Amino acid sequence: MYERHSKIFNTIFVIFIVLLAGVLAYMIYTNNEHRKAQSEAVTELQAEVRPYEVEQQNLEAELEALQSSVSYSSEEAEILVGFVVSDTSDISWIEEKATAYSFSPVLIIDCTLDRDVIEEVLETAEESWEIMLYASDFSEETNDSVLSVQSYLESVGREHCGVFFLRGDYSTDSNIQLLADDGFTGYTSYNSDSPEAGQTEDGFVYFDYSYLTSTGTSVSSRISELYRNKTSMIVAFDMASIDSGSLTENYVVSLLDSLQSYTENDDCSFSTVAAVVEELSEINMTEAQRQAEYEAQIAEIQERIDELEEIISDIYSRMED
Repeated sequence: MYERHSKIFNTIFVIFIVLLAGVLAYMIYTNNEHRKAQSEAVTELQAEVRPYEVEQQNLEAELEALQSSVSYSSEEAEILVGFVVSDTSDISWIEEKATAYSFSPVLIIDCTLDRDVIEEVLETAEESWEIMLYASDFSEETNDSVLSVQSYLESVGREHCGVFFLRGDYSTDSNIQLLADDGFTGYTSYNSDSPEAGQTEDGFVYFDYSYLTSTGTSVSSRISELYRNKTSMIVAFDMASIDSGSLTENYVVSLLDSLQSYTENDDCSFSTVAAVVEELSEINMTEAQRQAEYEAQIAEIQERIDELEEIISDIYSRMED
């Protein structure tokens, strides 16, 4: 009797083990199949999400490129070399330096000088030299002298470059409007952070300056910024300061040597006012207009980016499920 029960028990136990093994095998099989199916699903979802992610990345890069296009950028730094003249004796000195360093000098005429001096200077200077007008304390009070010199130049068939050498605190809205009323198309402007060039909302071109009146005037850092920013600037030497010795010959020569070495290394080029103005004037839209266009474009692009984010988020949530 005991043997019979023992055989029955063993038989049941074997059957149980077999059934258990079968259940485990089935569970392992179904688990593997589930994992395989899940892996295939994830792969499919990854393939599905990839084009949306690529499009999103491309649109974000496009936004960045559009933002960069808002601000004016030149392909090369351009240096103008100007001289604020005070006497005809300055002309031969300027000509010597222009020949030695191969640049076309800009003759900066102080409109408050005596008319006889201005006439003599213009008669002595090369006709190919560009003329830039200037008044150290430009305002409504000195504007008459500017108009007078403009009239004189017209009477003798000489033209000025259209850009007024406007210094420091005199770059006010009212003074710039005066210049516009006088027929000027641009002005120089000193930016304390780094040299800049561009076009104002009303179409006026502008570029930076460094006005040198004494030895040791800090200009090297500004010129370094000029090269990095690839913009335009006029370096203006005050001839009265050179004549008096406060701006020494050695300093001027050293600075011109430095400028020339940069041009030889293709870090910048000596340029003319006409070339700089032409480049700035080729900007068909002002910065404000470009900003408006940029904002209109980004609204459409951002809307699509938002749509893509929702699609991508939905796909990833399906992966988690």
